[in-house]
Amino acid sequence: MTLLLLGCQQEFSGEAGNLSYISGANVEFRNELGPSSRVVGRLQSGERVYVILRRPRWAQVRVLSGETGWVLQRYLVSQDVYDRFAELAREAEVLPSQGSAKIRRDANLHLEPQRNSQAFYQLAEGEQADVVGHRATTRNAASSVSAEDADPASSPAVPDTRNFEDWLLVRGSRGRTGWLLESSADMHLPIEIAQYREGLRIRAWFEIYRELDVVDEKDVVHPWYLWATSRRAGAAHDFDEIRVFVWNPAAARYETSYRERNLTGYYPIVVQSRQTADGEVPAFRLQLQDATGQRSQKSYFMAGRQVRIEK
Repeated sequence: MTLLLLGCQQEFSGEAGNLSYISGANVEFRNELGPSSRVVGRLQSGERVYVILRRPRWAQVRVLSGETGWVLQRYLVSQDVYDRFAELAREAEVLPSQGSAKIRRDANLHLEPQRNSQAFYQLAEGEQADVVGHRATTRNAASSVSAEDADPASSPAVPDTRNFEDWLLVRGSRGRTGWLLESSADMHLPIEIAQYREGLRIRAWFEIYRELDVVDEKDVVHPWYLWATSRRAGAAHDFDEIRVFVWNPAAARYETSYRERNLTGYYPIVVQSRQTADGEVPAFRLQLQDATGQRSQKSYFMAGRQVRIEK
């Protein structure tokens, strides 16, 4: 038997003071303690349980169906932790997606972009989630200083980012939201575009247009893509380069229509459309920072297969 009660909002009548939530995926639910115990089910990340009894390392719990069993206490989190993750999910819900990512290996979602911060939900290998934020923070577990907050007066002209690691704020299915290490996920671009990454970190990607082609008397759609990448790890900004790919029907391949380097760019990138004399065309907008630290928006639009900067 497998118990799949993720996200259930029903209440345990009169037992709210002992409510806990499962942290982790496929947590063993045993019928008793001791060498003769059997796994009678598996509990999922976010599932509500009522704690009946606590023993060293173990807790006896009752699940919503009324069945009782034992789980390791390290897989239980409090109502306060649940509420804090719910608040993070509400904040992330309004942030525009910067592209979908595929989970490379089972990954815990953290409340903050730090290894020692509280973890709750877990995304499984192969799952997809929307990327909505990025932050570089120090590797030191005792510190939560971000790369952007580092004191520039004590930093060299080119900051040493080796002590920083990159985290992504992701929005998964069923409300599972949190921070995970960037190394735990890959932006989920089509392979014909991803092959051009050249070691760059893809931080955002979008379809900006869908071109219809006819191949062997069949309609084939070839999307045009925008991506944003970063050349180095641990940087405070989110991206430093953009690139637009369009389909070349004559050569039957994707080609670079536009590339801009040496940017100091921040989320969100906004993809939209723009009305021109030739009709509605794809457009996008970046948030960029100049050498003085001031941020402003820069807008682009497509003129045919070429990218133009809006004046």
